[in-house]
Amino acid sequence: MIIGIYPFGLPIALSLVGYNSLLTGLFVFFKRQDKVGFHYFVFSLSVFAWGVGVSFMLNSDLAAPIAQAWGRFSQACALFIPSTWLHFVLVYTEQKNRINRVINSLSFLIAITLLPFAAGRWFVVGFRPMVGVKFYPIPGVLYIVFTGLFCLTVSYTFWILYRSWKKAGSSEKKSDYKRLFFAQFYGFATGSLSFLPVYGIPLPQYNLLAMPLWQFLLAYSMVRYSLFDLEEVIQAVQKDKLAAMGLLSAGINHEIRTPLFVIKGHAETLLAQIDKGGYEKLSEIERKERIKQLLRKTIEQSERIVDIAHRLTDFSKPPTDREVAKLVILNEVVDNVLSFVGYGLRIDNIKIEKDIAPHVIIQVNQKHLEQILLNLILNACQAMPAGGDLFLKAYQENGRVHIKIQDTGTGISKSDQGKIFEPFHTTKGQKGTGLGLYVTKQLVKHNGGRIWLETSSHGTSFYLEFGGAPGTP
Repeated sequence: MIIGIYPFGLPIALSLVGYNSLLTGLFVFFKRQDKVGFHYFVFSLSVFAWGVGVSFMLNSDLAAPIAQAWGRFSQACALFIPSTWLHFVLVYTEQKNRINRVINSLSFLIAITLLPFAAGRWFVVGFRPMVGVKFYPIPGVLYIVFTGLFCLTVSYTFWILYRSWKKAGSSEKKSDYKRLFFAQFYGFATGSLSFLPVYGIPLPQYNLLAMPLWQFLLAYSMVRYSLFDLEEVIQAVQKDKLAAMGLLSAGINHEIRTPLFVIKGHAETLLAQIDKGGYEKLSEIERKERIKQLLRKTIEQSERIVDIAHRLTDFSKPPTDREVAKLVILNEVVDNVLSFVGYGLRIDNIKIEKDIAPHVIIQVNQKHLEQILLNLILNACQAMPAGGDLFLKAYQENGRVHIKIQDTGTGISKSDQGKIFEPFHTTKGQKGTGLGLYVTKQLVKHNGGRIWLETSSHGTSFYLEFGGAPGTP
């Protein structure tokens, strides 16, 4: 079947590659609406322009000047495929270190430098019949430079993607990197074979007939496995939060058991007094007052359990952007978080020292702030497995609220400091999702705040800064 449609099916196949790439890029862009989506869209535009240009170049029914003009256009667009692909992968894998940025900038610089020559004989000398196609480009000196740029940049990019796949801290991210690696490798492998006829190697381009499968593989991964979907992050955040709730189970158990024991004690006291006739010696007014007093205390403890249940439900829900920022008293939020973790910290021999002025008021989404503090406190506690001191300090100055959370652990290594807020970066192995501090930073930024850290061998301090109540000094 493939032999029967070659070479007449080549323009159709390359058109499919181009337009499918554009649609896939738009889909990712509107699906994510972040830097990852934007840079994938830019890469897709390069592939789209190249695919459409090549589809006309391979159309033997077109007049020579038109087919050759489209051929030069397609090769000019191909200049930016390796650099935009590398830039996307660096953003997606969070591997934009100094060396990678230099390499990426160099690849863009070479592409931009070659672009003015793309229409001349230094880049494409001319066209000739090759592998059943009337117009196939003849490489110039600068085209050889482009071929080297393409091979080196694309190979380096796949090495980065492969390394990120192997080092990913969560199964979700590993799966995403793996699917992206194989889908894109298929596309680049089939497309790269089109270089061979350029250099006089008469390899029939059946590979281009199979190239549209590239975009279908990507589309299938996006629909079936949620590739590029931010929902994967949300689900992992929820998983991370539920894991945190498991760590808080001792404190939650203590919080609930205490009022239950009080209720049980009041009920037993009331029954004992009735059975022994203890209330018969009292006047009717005194008897009613004693019973009312026990019932009031029982109701108070019941309301305490209901309040704990409500707070526990709020903690278990993922933060939502639908909740607006409002003025909250910082001490109350901190006490709410500590009511869950305080007992567990005492069991783990962690001493809490709190220095927060009662008048500190902060304008934030309260649930977001609770999640931020919970993440940072748990992170501090995990840095002190043998016990230690946890310091919580906050003050208000120049209309801003400053919060400091300090532990006395062993600190954070230099190699981890630069990645501590990156998604899926974890030092806890399979026990962590690597999203706790990433989510914390996103919530801080969402509420108009800043977060940074200082660390040494004597411990780590996280600093938060938010807007205070309007009009405060």
